[in-house]
Amino acid sequence: MAALPAVHPLQPRFAQAITGVLCLEAIAFATPAAVVVALVLVLLSLAGPRWSPVAWVFRRIAPPATDLEPAAPVRFSQALAAGFLTLSLVLLAAGADLAGWIVAGMVAALALVSAISGLCVGCEAYRLLLALRRGDGEDVRDDLGLTGPGPWLVVLTAPGCARCEPVARAMERAAGDREVVRVDLSQRPRAASLPVRSVPAALAVGRDGRLALARAGTLGSPEIAQVLAAV
Repeated sequence: MAALPAVHPLQPRFAQAITGVLCLEAIAFATPAAVVVALVLVLLSLAGPRWSPVAWVFRRIAPPATDLEPAAPVRFSQALAAGFLTLSLVLLAAGADLAGWIVAGMVAALALVSAISGLCVGCEAYRLLLALRRGDGEDVRDDLGLTGPGPWLVVLTAPGCARCEPVARAMERAAGDREVVRVDLSQRPRAASLPVRSVPAALAVGRDGRLALARAGTLGSPEIAQVLAAV
């Protein structure tokens, strides 16, 4: 099974809780093997849901999701965690125990903060890097597959998103004669680089291809009206 374009919003927090607890156990009992287990689980998650025991367990206990989270920031965060866990093990193997446990402790702290609060530091770093790379006012038409004359009204969707279809229909009704373009993350993975934290998302794109407004999360009539007014 290929990596999914979007994930249940609670799945990253579930995985981060496991990583954090394993790292804490490793530090408390001075057992590098727990860091190895944490690293293996992160690498299996990066390989895809087919290979991840964490994803397998989560699918069986998770409540249904109405919104989904783009997977690209989550995968970036997992890659960072894998890198730091590897560094921790290298330091421990080299005899630099204090440095190795400090790195493991940093991973544990960040993972548990994310699991408890939902604030994913790695995900925010991904968005910041993309914002710096993209720059203000960059043309997003290629990312969204938009053609023809603008402006455009866009609904960003993903497979398995329960709320995407109702939001898309509501936006189409509110738009009247104006076309609403549906963009599926599975077909346009580069759309995950846009500044949205969940799908469905409503976007207004100007004639010059610049993103005028993006709304995600609660998408009722007021939020849809804001997007419509932006173009």
